Amino acid sequence: MAIAAHCPPALRSFTPSQALPLDGGGDLPNATIAFQTWGTLNAARDNVIWVCHALTASSDVETWWRGLFGRGRTLDPERYFIVCANTLGSCYGSLGPATLDDNRERLGSRFPAISVADIVRHQRLLADALDVRGIELVIGASMGGFQVLEWARQEPTRVKRLALIATSWRQPPQALAQARLQLEFIRRDPNWRGGDFASDAAPSEGLALARQLGHLTYRSAQELDERFARTQREDGHFQVLSYLDHQGQKLVRRFDAGAYVRLTEAMNAFDFAQGQDVDAALARVQQPALVVALDSDQLYYPSEQARLARGLPNGKLATLDTLYGHDGFLVDAAKLDPIVQGFLLAPVATAEAVPTRWVKRSGPSASRVPLVLIGATGRVGRELLALLARPEVQLPIQLVGVASSRAAIGAPDGLPFGLAAERLAAHAGGHGQALIETLIGGARPAILVDCTASEAIAANTARLLQAGIAVVTPNKIAFAGDDARLRDAIEHGAPVGYSATVGAGLPVISTLKRLRAAGDRVLAIEAGLSGTLGYVLTRTQDGASLRQALAEAVQQGLAEPDPRADLGGDDVRRKLAILLRAAGLDAEAGRIVLSPLLALDPGGHWQDAIDAHEAAWRARSEAAAAAGKRLVFRARYTLESGASVGLAEVDADDPLAAARGTENRIVLRTEIHRDPPIVISGAGAGVRITAAAVLADIEQVLRQLSVVPQIQLRLTA
Repeated sequence: MAIAAHCPPALRSFTPSQALPLDGGGDLPNATIAFQTWGTLNAARDNVIWVCHALTASSDVETWWRGLFGRGRTLDPERYFIVCANTLGSCYGSLGPATLDDNRERLGSRFPAISVADIVRHQRLLADALDVRGIELVIGASMGGFQVLEWARQEPTRVKRLALIATSWRQPPQALAQARLQLEFIRRDPNWRGGDFASDAAPSEGLALARQLGHLTYRSAQELDERFARTQREDGHFQVLSYLDHQGQKLVRRFDAGAYVRLTEAMNAFDFAQGQDVDAALARVQQPALVVALDSDQLYYPSEQARLARGLPNGKLATLDTLYGHDGFLVDAAKLDPIVQGFLLAPVATAEAVPTRWVKRSGPSASRVPLVLIGATGRVGRELLALLARPEVQLPIQLVGVASSRAAIGAPDGLPFGLAAERLAAHAGGHGQALIETLIGGARPAILVDCTASEAIAANTARLLQAGIAVVTPNKIAFAGDDARLRDAIEHGAPVGYSATVGAGLPVISTLKRLRAAGDRVLAIEAGLSGTLGYVLTRTQDGASLRQALAEAVQQGLAEPDPRADLGGDDVRRKLAILLRAAGLDAEAGRIVLSPLLALDPGGHWQDAIDAHEAAWRARSEAAAAAGKRLVFRARYTLESGASVGLAEVDADDPLAAARGTENRIVLRTEIHRDPPIVISGAGAGVRITAAAVLADIEQVLRQLSVVPQIQLRLTA
């Protein structure tokens, strides 16, 4: 079987350096993906149309979808950068059962079972390798439509629009049963040998019969009647059966039986809802979606398409009249093209600039709490939106506004979590303060999430709480300041979530509040509260230079591009003030004694400024090590000496000495818990960790607002 002979000459391949994790368990190394591209990627790297092919097709979309391909059509290479990748498990260049090992033998049964999600995960590695930053449209028919839905689930931000043609959200029972029979034809062929057949002794009869049965579901009864009726050849063989024989043999010549089995199994297992309520699963797909039903489709009935379109929040149903059944998306592609192109070229509805008031909501969203996110295009804000877009995170909230330092968008009817940051980045005009004013003037309950480090935004915190607006934030400024109104609001149980201000969400603030509620009193706090400085101190005491350690921290997003402020320690002083207030102590950041880790010359590049400190720092590190000590940047409070922040040498057996890298460690000594003390530790820095803490605070605030009695968040790595 010369499958390679059917690969197009323009085929390219990419082998990811990392192994591909599979839904069924384990990783798949050297997962080569074959693909073709047409057109030119623009400077923004977002003029992309990604085509997902059906069961036995290939990456050569220019050949099999001619009616959609070419100048002035949907797949116009003069306008778009078009990508079509051969699916994982297929036999046209991508890794699959037909791939030959080092001994020139087929992988056969050694190639594992795969899912549609695995196929799309594989394609996403290619998109990353091509540095694709935005995908204007993901389009696919039949099994390709399954992939489109998975693209929407896995890439809620990068993918802008969806086109799903002759497909479904799951393999329908009748299609599943027919496909199962096809697999039985192949497996009962004597040459099948459990999938480990020789290339020159393939289960051709079984594959041909499978194709014949499948082809009956691809074409309409009316077409077969009009085309063949009951006419016979001279030998008495019915013409319709001769036609099926031809279709079976044609596939045998070009496709691998092992690939047919693996991909059919993946289709049969596909269920986008994964046991959940179908409407709830589809409701997470926020991108505009075109669903095209073929009126004579006997595989995925038009009712399937209508159900799919109804379930998608931004779904639109179109019907293609075709004589050719399921295969109409190929045979009548010229009739399909204007439908898809009209959808592709239609402007995406954008939200108005900041509204003067929130309009009354109706429908399913009316029960959701309106939420405004300030700092939506920052690192934490973007990650928070990505978490909220995940299907397993289901909270009764409606994103009605987003803002950055440059622009704001208000959308009373809601913005999709997965697309909000991108839309805001492309928007001009508006201001976050206007969103805040609109929120205060609107209905209750409502939530403001501040993912900035802005003093101006933080200044609204007390006012928002007094107005009955819940606030969730990792911004430390307000909570370390001296606003008596804010302290009073917190003391009286205002709906506020600020656990991410200290320790990136470690259970420190909650622990202090519980101790206080139990009548306990804090006697001393010693803590390493800076993931950035903890990382720098760990690296330098392990032998790295200051310059190298700081450069690594900047590169990993642990420090600002100019880390002078991080080295000053003011951030740690604010965190200590927040902890002391949670413990019921009168504290203000400005009154805490601060000794910076380093005070760099404010002029020029920080790299040059730090060079002057290298020798002295190295000497201090070596002296501490020689004395059996470890350097930590410590936040400290005792009844006797008060509060202070600065560099300290601690003994090797001190609880703070054990912290490494970005780990935060907090040691609490109270009247009840003196010896041993309470020790809380964990990662204290990182964009995703902080965003997850903010998300948990949103959930807690919703509980406090009594919106729902029980909400479950299931976050996986």
